[in-house]
Amino acid sequence: MSNASQAQPQPLSWRTVGAEVLEWTHHTLMMVGFFVVAAGAYLYMHPQTVVSLEKGVTQWMAARKAAVEELQALGQQASATLRAAQTAPQPVAAPSGPQLTRPQMVVANWLSHRYSIAPLAMQELVSRAWQVGKQEHLDPTLILAVMAVESSFNPYAQSPVGATGLMQVMASVHRDKFAPYGGPRASIDPMANVKVGAVVLKDAIARGGSLQAGLRMYVGATSNATEGGYAAKVLAEQARLQQVVAGAKAPVGAAMAAAGPAAKPQLPAPKAEQTASSQPEAPQTIKHSV
Repeated sequence: MSNASQAQPQPLSWRTVGAEVLEWTHHTLMMVGFFVVAAGAYLYMHPQTVVSLEKGVTQWMAARKAAVEELQALGQQASATLRAAQTAPQPVAAPSGPQLTRPQMVVANWLSHRYSIAPLAMQELVSRAWQVGKQEHLDPTLILAVMAVESSFNPYAQSPVGATGLMQVMASVHRDKFAPYGGPRASIDPMANVKVGAVVLKDAIARGGSLQAGLRMYVGATSNATEGGYAAKVLAEQARLQQVVAGAKAPVGAAMAAAGPAAKPQLPAPKAEQTASSQPEAPQTIKHSV
């Protein structure tokens, strides 16, 4: 056999590999043991180092325990707050009405008791009457009196001839006035009905030349004999409202004004020129609202 064939490496066997691993492990353990012995000797020779290590470990364990307890306390507090928020009754916001002056609020309360209307709803109507009265230069108590006589403050009231809403306006006749509010269907909208009704009433008073004549035209009557006492009912209700505004006591249980006559066409008539002579005669003058 030649020397070249003798120089070829022999394949490794599992036995050889195992022996090398055991040898490496043995040396490693020896090194670990050496370091352990060396560390023990060092600590034995320097006891103050052991005391420092024990103190540091003790402080670390105490700080860790305090941190864990603090986290647990915060978690319990958050859980309690969440449970309280889930079980506590939710506050209900109180309904708020319009901002009324003291006389307006007194009028609203008086009308609410007199006509059995919810206080907040009546406050809205009183606020609207004062707003429209200022815009159209009509006494708001007159607007409220017309509402009382015409519908007893029922926004869905309808007469046999088709007059609808709080002020019983003929929506089919006054389509142009309801157009900005969406058309005749808006006649049952309290805000739109009060505005249009006040405009119609103002035109009737201007054409009639006096408050009584204007009320007669508003209800569609041709004379005092055919109006059925409508103007007197409205003026009597307005007088009671003016007493309430002035701070005087007006009877809540007074005879309720009846609705006007059924025939109420409210047909538009040619507008007369509004001169000084066409203003309502005293004492039934139209007051500017304040």
